[in-house]
Order: sequence, then C-alpha cells, then structure tokens
Amino acid sequence: MTDQQALLNQITAFETHYHYDAGFLKDMVQHAPGSYDHFQHFQTMARHRELLSTEVFWIAKIASMQQEDCGGCLQLNLNMAREQGLPVAWLSAALDGGSTLPAHLQQVLHYARQVAAQGSVEPELMEAMQQACSKGQLLELGVAIASAKVYPTIKRALGLTQACQAVTITL
Repeated sequence: MTDQQALLNQITAFETHYHYDAGFLKDMVQHAPGSYDHFQHFQTMARHRELLSTEVFWIAKIASMQQEDCGGCLQLNLNMAREQGLPVAWLSAALDGGSTLPAHLQQVLHYARQVAAQGSVEPELMEAMQQACSKGQLLELGVAIASAKVYPTIKRALGLTQACQAVTITL
C-alpha cells in the first residue's frame, strides 16, 4: 500500500466515524501532497488543548464554527465535543445563544464569537476574560478560534460552497 493510499484510507475512516465529507482532504492528498503534509501540522495545532478545560475549548470551537457559518464543519465539531463528553444540553444551548450555559461558558461563547467576527471584543467582556483566564489560556483560545476559519476557507477555495452552507444540525 502506498503512503498516499494509507492517507486516503485514514481519511475515509475519519469520514465514516464522524459522518463527515472530507473529500477536500482527499483532494489535497491526491493533488497537493506537500500542502497536505503541512496541513497535518495545522491539524495538530487546531486540536491543541493544554491549558483550557475540555468544555471551554469546545464551546469556543463551536462558537467559532457558528461564526464561520459552516454547517458540516459545525456538525463535525459538535460530534467531536460529544465524543469528548460535553453534555448535549450545553451544545444545544451554545447553538441557541448560550443563555442556559453555566456563566463561565456563556462568557467563553460570547468572547469566541466576538473574536471570530474580527471586530473588537466588548471591553467589559475582555476584562472579564483577562481576569478569568491566564495569558496562556487566552492564547490557546485564540488558536482554537482562528483554526475554525481554515477548513471552510479551503473548501470555498475549491468551489465547494455547497459544503459550507447551513445544514440541519443534529445532537
């Protein structure tokens, strides 16, 4: 089996496990293998969580994916968050604006949305986040939030706009 075939098999297994269309990754393996090699390093960065709690990490990722309006990617992140043990009630609350989330997760949700929107974060929220989080945690949040933009951007670059439209989200 070639290295390329092994990668394609791994991607197919990922698609099957998460019920996610990762055809853009297969295209990358087949047509831009050097880009895929570098993309694997990005994926390691996008999954990095050292200082953040599991729930803070996933609420930030979900808020960011909502901002990017990528239904398939949002569903993938919801599935991954569930797999990591986040309660369905929290995920549902995050999708519905966060009013029933615990206070610290409401704060993270609103912060991640504002950061992902590329505007300024409300000063009171920024101050609250700086008091609640270490500089390292804020940096990890920044990486988690920024990484949400990459997947839908690559899909759009391929003209896969259907893959990045709102879909019915299931929990």
